[in-house]
Amino acid sequence: MYSLLHRYKSITVAIIAVATGGFFLWLFFAGGLSDITSPSKRCVVEVNSGCVTIKDYRRELLRFSNLLQNPQMEKLVKDQVLSNLIAQELLYQKAKDLSLVASNEEVVEVIKSDPTFHEGGLFSASKYKEILSRNGMTPEEYEDYLRKAISIQKLLRLLTNGVYITEEEFKINLLADSTLLSGSLYLITPSDVKDRYTPTDQELLEYYQKNKELFKRQEGRVVRVWKEKDKEKALSIYKDLKAGKEVQGFQEFRLPEDIQKLGEAINKEAQRLTPQDRVSVFKEGEEYVVVYLKELLPTGYEDFEKVKEKVKEKLIEEKSQSFMLQKAQEVVKAIKEGKKPEVKALNFSQTPAMQLSAVININQKDLVNIVLSQEKVFGPYPLRQGYGVLFIESRSQKEIKKEEKQELFKDILSLKSQAILTRYIEYLEKNSKIKINKELLGGG
Repeated sequence: MYSLLHRYKSITVAIIAVATGGFFLWLFFAGGLSDITSPSKRCVVEVNSGCVTIKDYRRELLRFSNLLQNPQMEKLVKDQVLSNLIAQELLYQKAKDLSLVASNEEVVEVIKSDPTFHEGGLFSASKYKEILSRNGMTPEEYEDYLRKAISIQKLLRLLTNGVYITEEEFKINLLADSTLLSGSLYLITPSDVKDRYTPTDQELLEYYQKNKELFKRQEGRVVRVWKEKDKEKALSIYKDLKAGKEVQGFQEFRLPEDIQKLGEAINKEAQRLTPQDRVSVFKEGEEYVVVYLKELLPTGYEDFEKVKEKVKEKLIEEKSQSFMLQKAQEVVKAIKEGKKPEVKALNFSQTPAMQLSAVININQKDLVNIVLSQEKVFGPYPLRQGYGVLFIESRSQKEIKKEEKQELFKDILSLKSQAILTRYIEYLEKNSKIKINKELLGGG
């Protein structure tokens, strides 16, 4: 059904903001204009000839900073942000190919309608320049960013304007929305199969040798950092390091792995240092910072013993997929035999069938079967991590009023538009050259 949670649903946030005004404030509260516009050639992702910079990535992450505090959500959020940024870049490139790039007049119209730049209800050119200047941004930079957002909006409009719902589609969705299900969703996760497989040292070595590219070490560097309030103490550290002396009290970082732990200024200095010029001192805020290049790390492959645990994790992760599917099939068999599976279960009661497709990856045919069939056990269905098996204890119908049907029609139309957009982006991805810089992402 169209109520699946589509991967790229959030890419329209900025576009909606453009259409409704207040775009500047959205950018500002999303993480600061300087993060958006400061030039950077460091790409977390190269999309064809385009680049998603580390600043783009950090800016987007700031919007979800509250979710990043949850360790269970952190990887999910970071993956989603990266997917969204790739999707935006692909859509903008396609908009340019189709000559849908926003005109100067369209950009000006959005700017003049933004209340952020109004005085007395009217657009103020002086306030516009003042606000941009205060945030370290030129009108040209802001207008280029707007042009990209508006261009994507035009492409989305072109893609979704022709979307319609057939009578048969509406009937199926109406049935799914009016059918209430009660039962249990049995979850098969990696923890259910973690003890099924323990690789031998020989298997680990063979996996490492066959997949050495996964353990390739990029060129890097080890740097040491001292921070002091006292200028003279910082200069003393600097002079001692210049003289080849050992100085304690430092923090050591390995780049690019620890790039997110360093501030921009420190990272810039760390990248600038060479074997001929190993030490630097500068002031940052109220502190004096000394940066020392301890070692350059050449590109190559990580030593097997050093990454042995990482190799083990990856091998077990690959094997666990087949074990989880096998376990899920065992759960299906057990339920059909009237036995209670020894896996975690989520119970649900009087839940619209449509809502299940927001949790489980169920296609339209399967959902119709769940609604109409007299069977009780369905699956296994893939989840984000593992598999799910449905046990339907009972089915009932609820009456849907005319107003609810109208709202449902709008929702289905919107979700179908999102589904089409998802498929389109997947097509663009499949036919594009996308290179993710995993080392630069690091802990980002």
